[in-house]
Order: sequence, then structure tokens, then C-alpha cells
Amino acid sequence: MILRRMGTGGTRPRASAWSSLRPLLGDRRSSIVGLALSSVLSGITEAATLALVAQVAATLVDGAKRVHVDVGPLHMNEAIGTLLALALALSVVRLILQVPISLLPARIAAQVQARLRENLFDAFTRASWAVKSRDHEGHLQDLVTNQVTQAASGALQATALLVALLTFLVMVISALALNVAVALIVLAAAIALFALLRPLNALGGRVARALSQAQMNYAGEVGEAIRVAEETDVFGVAAVQRSQIDRLVARTRDLFSRTQLIAGLGPNVYQSLVYLILVAGLAAVYETGAGQFGSLGAVVLLLVRAGGYGRQFQSSYLVVRQTLPFVERVQDAERRYLASSPFAGAVPLTRVETLAFKDVSFAYLPDRPVLSKVSFKVAGGEAIGIVGPSGAGKSTLVQILLRLRAPDSGRYLVNGDPAEQFAREDWQRRVACVPQEPRLLHASVADNIRFLRDLDDAAVQRAARLAGIHEDVMGWSDGYDTIVGPRADAVSGGQQQRICLARALAAEPEILVLDEPTSALDPHSERLIQESLAALKGELTLFVVAHRMSTLDMCERVLVLVDGRLEAFDTVDRLRLDSSYYRSASALADGVSVAKS
Repeated sequence: MILRRMGTGGTRPRASAWSSLRPLLGDRRSSIVGLALSSVLSGITEAATLALVAQVAATLVDGAKRVHVDVGPLHMNEAIGTLLALALALSVVRLILQVPISLLPARIAAQVQARLRENLFDAFTRASWAVKSRDHEGHLQDLVTNQVTQAASGALQATALLVALLTFLVMVISALALNVAVALIVLAAAIALFALLRPLNALGGRVARALSQAQMNYAGEVGEAIRVAEETDVFGVAAVQRSQIDRLVARTRDLFSRTQLIAGLGPNVYQSLVYLILVAGLAAVYETGAGQFGSLGAVVLLLVRAGGYGRQFQSSYLVVRQTLPFVERVQDAERRYLASSPFAGAVPLTRVETLAFKDVSFAYLPDRPVLSKVSFKVAGGEAIGIVGPSGAGKSTLVQILLRLRAPDSGRYLVNGDPAEQFAREDWQRRVACVPQEPRLLHASVADNIRFLRDLDDAAVQRAARLAGIHEDVMGWSDGYDTIVGPRADAVSGGQQQRICLARALAAEPEILVLDEPTSALDPHSERLIQESLAALKGELTLFVVAHRMSTLDMCERVLVLVDGRLEAFDTVDRLRLDSSYYRSASALADGVSVAKS
């Protein structure tokens, strides 16, 4: 289910009708065949019913008791009652056929929606951190909601298009059997009109593509507004924010209005022109005097119904064209995520004994390196501090350590071998991190510590004790069942950070990376965490990114990064002598400590 890649200039090569419909209909061949068969049978029963009704009506006008018809292969001499019974039976059959004609499209659309969402989220979870981190606020949320919903609507309309097309053909073929001249005129006109309206269809696709992008922009701004809601209130900029959102709403409204206008205008124009052509065809038949009244009435009924199905086909085709940009956006995102999926590795990793960088360099933009030829080696069980000014490359170094990013050049070695060769699942079982900004699920404390892993209560409580949060949790009325998470009540920032620390410790990792682990803690909690981490020394390899110099007291060596380069890597005592940055940072920290005391 892969659409063609974007061509030059950001436009796609023109696809065939089937290749456009295939992403919407998917691989539901049995359902599509069943829908097609039901549509054809429904069309045949409807056409036969209309023809019978027209012939019976004409016979009743003449005052006769039996219907005599000789039209092409049709030879009929039956009582009116018999034909009415046959028409009734055909109507019942057509009624029954409406069940699969209604059920199968709903099932196909639901399956398309579910498949798109499953595939997209699966691809997102497999994507590299480098790609995930570049997504705007609300990007994935809008993809799996608005964009996929529009795509599912397209799937529904694609099935409606199939039904309308097949039924239209059945009506026209039936009319041909009764009156070739009129039927051919209307059929040729219908095809010509569809071709005539192609520019309108293309315009609908372009407007829909702009609407898709506008919805993504709107979702991104709303997501960002939610994230900075506290700052918005504090700085009193809600009015400016509303103005920005209002502009996006207006843009989306205008584009949505245009798509609806095009979706309604095309089919209505089509239907009106078909009627004009039908009247002209009947006038031509009248002038020539060809055809019987009964058969001509049947032709008129059939062609009127054909015109209705043609209108439905035109309407569905327009909607399908308008939903294709949403399908393309979802599938483009899926391909982008999957293409970035990092190499999973195949070599089992039993234990991490050493970690090393060899001339590791990394840049987000060309000619603007964030890390430049960084080299160091750490033995298993060491406690390592990482310090440096803002923008020195500490976060990037940590992300490479965690295998969230790969070096642009140089090598990252684990036990002396390239890190990427080791099985990612083995690596993930042995590594944990605590981000500077705590991120909690809206769930219980216990579930936040488990974090979707199969961990028992003993492991949860052990980790909570190590993180210094157990006593706090036991003091809450619901204990470990207390609901915490974004904007949850009665949970301080320090408590959230300690819950995240407990989460990192729960699976007993071999490598633990902490980004400012004590930045939001009071002195008492800071001391508890430092004592816990000190007790873990030797049991795991610890990396601590710190601005508080007191946090480094537990570290055996400290890595100093300045402007993306490794300025020094030594013990605290040696750094006080050899590292100018470390000396100045320590002096500043000592001054702040004295001022506070």
C-alpha cells in the first residue's frame, strides 16, 4: 500500500484511477468482489422493475389487460397481475441486496481507518529519535485523528463510487436493450460531461491538499498552546495567542468551505446537464417517431436513474480526489518513520563492561558541529559526571550514549565493539534515563514506575525507596494507586522527578543516565537521592549531567564539554587544577552556596 514518491517541485506523478483507489480500498478483495456483485444484481433488479412498471403503466393507459412487448431480445405477452407480482418480487430482492451494499462499505472504511492508524503508530514507534524529535507539536495526533478520519471517509466514498459506476452501467445497458439511439446519446453525453468536469475535480484535489496542511498547522499551534498554557497566563499573552489560532481557524474554514463547494457544485452541474441532454434525446426520438410508448417510458425511467447514479459517481469521485492528499500525508509520514528506523543489531549483549567514544562528531546542520572528535572510555560501574556551559553538546552526547542518535563520524563502542551491532532489545533492557523535565503518564504511581513493563509490586516499591519517594507515596490516601500525570493535583515537581527516577531504577539497569536529577528537588530530597545513587555505585554505570556542582560529589570522574569539544576528563581534584571551566563553575557554585548560607 505504497503511493508513488513525490516528484520534483513537491507534486506527485499523475496516478491511474486504480492506483488512486487502491490505497483507500486496501487489500479487501473478497469484500470488494462481494460489493461489486451485489451492486450489479441490485442494478439488474432495479432496471427490470423500472422496465416492468413502465410497460404496465403504458398498458393501463391503453385499457388493455395483457402486456405485449417486442423490443430486441425481449418478447413478452403476460397478464398485468403476473408482471406486477414479478415487479414486487424483484423489489424485495433489491431490498435484501441493500444489506451487503450498506454493510460492506462500512466494514471496508472501518478496516482502512484501523489499518492506517495501526501502521502509522507502529512506524512511529520504530522511527529514530532524530526523526521523532523533529515533528512539530500535535503532528502525530493530527495524523492519527483528522488525517486518518478523512482518509477513511475517502474509503467510504471509493466504495460508493464503485457501486454508482456499476449500477450506472447496468442502467445504461438496460436502456440500450430498449432504445439504442437515446441510450447512446445519453451515455456519450455522460462521458463527455465527466471529462468536461475534470478541471473542477483537479481543483478539488489541490484545495484538499491545502486543507490537509492547514489542519496540520492548526493542530501544531493548539498542541503548543497546551504546552505553554501556564506561561501564557503568566505573561498575559492569551489575546495574541487567540489571534494566531483564529487566523489558522479562518484559513481552515475557508479551505473547508471551498472543498464543500466543489464537492457539491460538480455533481449538481453534472445532473442538470444530463437532464438537458435526456430531454434533447427524447425530442429527437419524438421528431423521428421511433419507439413504442411503453418501451420509451422504460428508457426514460432507466436513464433518469442512470443520471442519478452518474451524479453519485461524480460526487464520490470528487470526494475521493479530495481525500487522497490526506491519505498521501499519512502514508508519507509512515514511510518517513520507517525509513529512519535504526538498525536493530543482532549480536546478543550479556553485560556492559566498557563504553567508549572514538573521535565522535555530530552536527544537526552542515558546518555547525555540536560535537567535535570527542573521545573517552568508561569502565562498567563507574560514576561519571558531565558538565559544560549551555550549548556545549551535553544533551547530544547523552542521546548518542543512549543510542537515540548515531555519530556522523567516529565510533561509539560497547565492550570494544560498535554499539549498533548489539541487539537493540538487549541494549534497552540494560539502559535507563531520567530526563531533566519529568514526564509522567496520566496513571497511578505504580503504573508510572512500571512504565508499560512487566514489573511486580516488589520491584516498584524497591525502586521508589531508592528514589526517595516511597514515604511520600505512602502518605497519600491512595498510596501507589494515586493518579499522577500532566497537571495532576498535589504532586510537586520534585515528587514527579523522583517518580521518574524510580521508573529508571525499577528494572535494575546496568547504565543509568540522569539529566539534572536534583534540579527540582529540595535539599532534603536531593540528599536522599544522592545517598541512593551513591549506594548504587559499582552496581551500574552512572552518567550524571549536572549544573549543581554538589551533584558531582558522587562521581569518580567528570567529563567537561566546552563548545562541543572534550576539554577535560578526570577526577574532581585534578579538574580543579587543570580545567579552567571547572574552576570557574566551582567558584561560582561555592559563591552561591555561601550567599545562601
